[in-house]
Amino acid sequence: MFLVAGITVASAQVKLSFNPEKGTKYEYRSELVQNTVMFVGQDFEMVTEMQVTYLMEIKDKTPEETQVQFTYREVAFKISSSMMNMGYDSKKPDDKMFSNMIGKSFVVVLAPDGSLKSLTGIDEIAGSLNSNLIAGDPMGEQMKQQFSGASLKNTFEQAFRIYPPNAVKEGDSWNAEFVMSVAPMKSNTKTKYTLKEINGNMATVNVASDIVMNASGEMEGRISGTQSGPMQIDIPTGIPVLSEMTQKLKGTITAQGFEIDMDMNNKVKTAISISK
Repeated sequence: MFLVAGITVASAQVKLSFNPEKGTKYEYRSELVQNTVMFVGQDFEMVTEMQVTYLMEIKDKTPEETQVQFTYREVAFKISSSMMNMGYDSKKPDDKMFSNMIGKSFVVVLAPDGSLKSLTGIDEIAGSLNSNLIAGDPMGEQMKQQFSGASLKNTFEQAFRIYPPNAVKEGDSWNAEFVMSVAPMKSNTKTKYTLKEINGNMATVNVASDIVMNASGEMEGRISGTQSGPMQIDIPTGIPVLSEMTQKLKGTITAQGFEIDMDMNNKVKTAISISK
């Protein structure tokens, strides 16, 4: 009897799609730790840490699409190197760089397969950043780029365009490709998803990606590597409640006549839970 039950569970098929209930509110938290070693005559190491927390509200839903509003709750980052240390934390009242973003919202419309149909409202938010702290500051400009429409579109595409086209069982795999162009890099990510386990209403999916980034504009060169890690998906709603990815990237970039060897090790974690 136990053997039969085990075979039944292992062969069960599930349909995974973006299917949260209208009116539901979630807390969406993303964390990035990026360790970059650059060689330009000597090693230069830089560590970037970033945390962003949104209120994620399911505003409307039809069979064809779901309207999701994201509101910035908290933003924090820290950049550390031998040449500089800087940071920001929206929970500290004296930090003003991104304070204009807190409480502001943008809207993402997603199809059942997780593909992004539209993103509205983010340009207005990016334009509201404190210009006195951003203008002329290369690091500030880099952080501003992180919150651009193109960057967020890529973030949410990779967060939600994760579902298979058909019902799947344990051991089944499916593929997706993500193409992004945010100056000065153009990236292509080819991802294979494999359903590892079904446990009650939770599906565990293994993620394995090949990443290629080509420099553009005044820069030349290429960075490539891999991304891997587990993802847990709530089967009834399709919400990816936890994703923990490790990225390993290497390459060489030429900029302003200098050849820069780069070695990057990144940890990317996303957690989505019912909002209190």
